[in-house]
Amino acid sequence: MELETQTVIDVEVQSIDSEKEEPIGQWYSAQSVMNALKLSKADLQKLIRKLQDIYGLNLVILRRGAARATEYSQLALDAAKLLNAGKLTQLRCLVDQTSTATPTPTAGALTISEYTPVLDQHINQLRQNAATNSATLNQSVMQVLAQIAIENQAAQQRDADLNTARITTAHNRGAANALAIFQAEQKAQNEVLAQLRAMQIGGE
Repeated sequence: MELETQTVIDVEVQSIDSEKEEPIGQWYSAQSVMNALKLSKADLQKLIRKLQDIYGLNLVILRRGAARATEYSQLALDAAKLLNAGKLTQLRCLVDQTSTATPTPTAGALTISEYTPVLDQHINQLRQNAATNSATLNQSVMQVLAQIAIENQAAQQRDADLNTARITTAHNRGAANALAIFQAEQKAQNEVLAQLRAMQIGGE
């Protein structure tokens, strides 16, 4: 019976410090990668964006998960080390090897880990826009209500002034009528007195 010959290939994997969190498969926690590269979270994210934008590496083969559950692949670790060290020629070779070894994603396929950050960004932007629009709308409503209150107060003042003017006009009309009546009575009395004097003078 023919025996199959098995070839054992030793692959050198640059491991993270044993005190750090052990990778699951070939994926490493974000904190382990930051410790290995001695980078902050922001700097690590910048490196990953450069690997995407400049070297064309797909995010799905670099990172998975979100928030505290984010993990980075061995490829992301190796490529980030080379980019951080300025070994661009070696990085280009690694990228080329990856491009030939990685199958092209199916067109239109949705990868949750790839699109989640973009979706979160859109959600946050919508939330901020909604909050801004709500604040602007509330301010506009308050301004309109304040203007209505001012106009109502002015209308009430005009009504009060009109009523006062009407009452004053009525008083003036009554006073004028009373004065006219008084003057007529006085005139009549004067005429009667004049007639009586005339009669008295004529009788003497």
